[in-house]
Amino acid sequence: MPRRLSNSNDRQVGASLCLRLAQSASIEEALEDLAKIAAEKGIHLYSVSVKHERLEREFKPPNAMAGTGKINEIEAGVEGRQTRLVVKFFEPLDGAAVGEFEYATHLAAHRIEILAGEEARIHSGEAEDEERSAIIGELVGESEVMREVRRDIEIAAGLDMNVLIIGEPGTGKELVAKGIHEASSRAKKLFVDVNVAALNSSLIESELFGYEKGAFTGANARKIGRFEKANGGTLFLDEIGDLPLESQVKLLRVLQERKLERVGGTESIKIDIRLVAATNKDLRREVAEGRFRRDLYYRLRGYRIRTPALREHLLDVPILIRRYYPSVEFQEGAVELLCHYDWPGNVRELRSTVECLAAKADGRIITMEQVRREIEAEQEFDLAPVDTECFPRLREGETLIDYLCRGALAVYERERAHLGSHTATADHLGMHRNTLYDWLGWAREHVTK
Repeated sequence: MPRRLSNSNDRQVGASLCLRLAQSASIEEALEDLAKIAAEKGIHLYSVSVKHERLEREFKPPNAMAGTGKINEIEAGVEGRQTRLVVKFFEPLDGAAVGEFEYATHLAAHRIEILAGEEARIHSGEAEDEERSAIIGELVGESEVMREVRRDIEIAAGLDMNVLIIGEPGTGKELVAKGIHEASSRAKKLFVDVNVAALNSSLIESELFGYEKGAFTGANARKIGRFEKANGGTLFLDEIGDLPLESQVKLLRVLQERKLERVGGTESIKIDIRLVAATNKDLRREVAEGRFRRDLYYRLRGYRIRTPALREHLLDVPILIRRYYPSVEFQEGAVELLCHYDWPGNVRELRSTVECLAAKADGRIITMEQVRREIEAEQEFDLAPVDTECFPRLREGETLIDYLCRGALAVYERERAHLGSHTATADHLGMHRNTLYDWLGWAREHVTK
């Protein structure tokens, strides 16, 4: 079918055809893999046409005329881009096979868009920008939404203004922040990251601004804060939505005046930083409900970047798996099951699931059945409370309040393990993180007494 056929032995034997398609080294190789997927699905190809700007190619397999029946077609493209892929085939009786093949066709279109762009740069003599951030490359994916994030990073890097990153947990907000720093003129200075939610509320100011010797009990020596450490570079404040109101006032003053005073000190210290903040909350709603200062919000939101949830770019799932787990092998069709799951925990959950599957497979190929069981087990966590038979029985001498507290702790531990942080869990459960701390303390008292 293609004019140049690749040596299939060069790529991992037994790996999913979709994964192989996602890492195709040429347009011809991508089309070859697409043809193999069609054959595996029992689909008889008639032709494949590729259009990219002025480039037009049509390929017909040697046995194209041997097919009979109605000719159907699938058209796939990349939104906002030039690549269009039209696949004509003799329609099979199995509608499910057509649906699965349509997914592969869209994946091929995304891959060809990348490869066509690379060919154009080679032919025009353009060299890759050696200064391009390596971290941007860690934002894996060839979908349009991930390309948009990378474009936002490059724009923000050149502006030297505050940046606000908004996205669900597990969508790569810290990678975006690092990418901005590494692609900016501040790249040779420090990148300092702070998880605001992990700081004790009574120590936030001393952590951010530092303190002088004797400022409080235990302050036996001067300590430089995160702002001073990041001077000349980038300060990343993750989970900024969890910053207490009293600390928001002081952060705003530092950002306005571009100088700070250490706790217990009187000296004004000038700072030159770029601030990048991130949150998984809707800060506009937080402002409306009085939990976040409006003036601080507008100070932070200089350039906004949204990191998309994985369910918005499921075509990138095979690419993510190949990037992070190149030696893990899947039975054909297993990866497609992973591409039809919503991934509420985003890339973090995907990686955790693949690592779990690989551990259970113990070096063997991961089967469709193993993937199906893993996904169903994850979904059952959400469905189980609906079925009263799934509730545990009361323990000897346990009151209803004790029982409910035990259940609340179990829910918290499960969601914390799933979402990765206390703050994300509190947000998912619909309460402030400090309120949740109080609830957990009260529940533990009832369970342990």
